[in-house]
Amino acid sequence: MIFMPDSTTIHKPKKTTILLIMGLFLLLTTYATIAMAQTSTVTINASVVNVRTGPGLSYDVMSQVVQDQKVQVISEENEWYKVRISNDQVGWIASWLVDNSEISAATNSVGTITYTEANVRAESSTDSAILGVVPEGTQLTVLFQQEGWTQVQYNGQVAWISSDLIEVSVQPKQEAPSTVATKENAAAPVQKVTIRSNGTNIRSGPSIEEGVVHSASKGETFAFVEAVGDWYIIELADGSQGYVANWVVDLSANSEAAPTATITNISEATIVIDAGHGGKDSGALASSFYEKDATLATAILLANRLRNAGANVILTRESDEFIELRDRAYISNNAHADAFISIHYDSTEVRNEISGTTTYYYHEDEKGLADLINQNLSQYGPLPNNGVRRGDYYVLRENYQPAVLLELGYLNNDRDQQIVNTNQYRSQVVEGIYQALNQYFAP
Repeated sequence: MIFMPDSTTIHKPKKTTILLIMGLFLLLTTYATIAMAQTSTVTINASVVNVRTGPGLSYDVMSQVVQDQKVQVISEENEWYKVRISNDQVGWIASWLVDNSEISAATNSVGTITYTEANVRAESSTDSAILGVVPEGTQLTVLFQQEGWTQVQYNGQVAWISSDLIEVSVQPKQEAPSTVATKENAAAPVQKVTIRSNGTNIRSGPSIEEGVVHSASKGETFAFVEAVGDWYIIELADGSQGYVANWVVDLSANSEAAPTATITNISEATIVIDAGHGGKDSGALASSFYEKDATLATAILLANRLRNAGANVILTRESDEFIELRDRAYISNNAHADAFISIHYDSTEVRNEISGTTTYYYHEDEKGLADLINQNLSQYGPLPNNGVRRGDYYVLRENYQPAVLLELGYLNNDRDQQIVNTNQYRSQVVEGIYQALNQYFAP
């Protein structure tokens, strides 16, 4: 006989049942909290920040975020944060453009497929398109969970899997730059290097002293073989191998090479400021100061102006120290600088022979940057302008990044030396350089 309670019959649940339900609720709540706690929050500092498809300026812009906006950080790689900007969009932003006081070491949740096969879908619905099928045991990076669905990173995009088919564990996970490994796709991806500038030398060994075996053009791609220190071994069209410096190419971890860099705002740029001379190398001598002191003061002021605009600035020296010329060029190349500005003050054998500023470049494709800076120095600076010239200086010649050298006055000219070592003059030339760079990086 089955007893069916009517409206007047009330059964109070046993105390043990209530405790069991409460315990289950707390367990689920704790699990949800753990699963979501992996995402830290950062605040955007620059006025507008591009969200890119990968961790570098070589990747396409997919969206933008604005100043004071908060975004959730999933992981960190090479000074870039992987962020979620919506439930369906995950991209990368430069770490130097955000306030990272709230972020600690980011970790990822890892999900393991527990069913024989699991459909990976474009949206959190069984009606959504199937992007792929992954077998039992496959591990995926978990980004988010809601309403019975788990958001994962799948083949470089955001996707969804039913939460019933995946077991999530909270632990750090190093993401390999390859696609998800499945039974049908177990091979390592083909990696490519993409040349950033025309005339890039492919050498016979891992040194700039080795012979050139090929001169590559901007956008040209080669198969990556292996890394040797700061150099990549690549395969040339004829099947032979050569070496290319890792600071002059982009390495792509899939079958399509990364696009060439696209800077659309000065806040995205990495700019190296080189204060000429230093330490035992005093440079030119004025009546009451050395060139090395004037260049450092100018470089620091310029760095502050650019940092206030959101740029990532690297100084080759921040104090009175001696830095080898090769090290200055290496700093620029190693940082993949978007611009290298070397600050100097000039001198001649004959006193008062010449006055004013001069802008130098070496590689022909850098003349545009030199022209822009020269025009703005002429507009903002009080000294005569001597134009743009080609200069065979080591920091320009051995620099594979856009580079210029500025002579900002003559220290053995009576009028120049009275002007150049003043805050007013430094502020004027710094503003001229800043405005030129702002124009240079404009879309």
